[in-house]
Amino acid sequence: MKTYLPHYFKTIGILFVFIAIVLSFIGGIDNSRQAFMKGVAEGSKSSQELYGQTELTTPKDVDIKPYLTKKESDIYIMISLFFSITGFILYLFSKEKIDDEYIQQIRLKSILQALITTWLTYGLIKLIFKDYQFEGIYILQLQLIVYVIIFKYNKDKELS
Repeated sequence: MKTYLPHYFKTIGILFVFIAIVLSFIGGIDNSRQAFMKGVAEGSKSSQELYGQTELTTPKDVDIKPYLTKKESDIYIMISLFFSITGFILYLFSKEKIDDEYIQQIRLKSILQALITTWLTYGLIKLIFKDYQFEGIYILQLQLIVYVIIFKYNKDKELS
């Protein structure tokens, strides 16, 4: 596998991934907040029953006004996916400090292992959860994440 970008693009790629993580949290903040408030209301209700209190101090249905609309949240998620995949691709195509044929062999080995691992995981999930649907973009993102982890592991193992 040929690398085309200088080594400092690895840092830029990692920065893009961190930006993607932040954007993903921003896009999913309303879902997390609603689940948290629902859990607080249910936990409060069960603790009041445990201690024998009859009146509820929290509302039964927690009504939370979302920070973002569904459309705005989806935009954040899509931008997050773009930054994540771009960051991983920048990392993938960047040279190592010492980039020789041996590193290229480790890259190819890692790509093959990442593809096999990802598709075996996908197959197992489809067998266990038959109705669960994956979007292709998430499979690609998973492959890139698994590649980075396996490449780092193989490089450390082979060069130590």
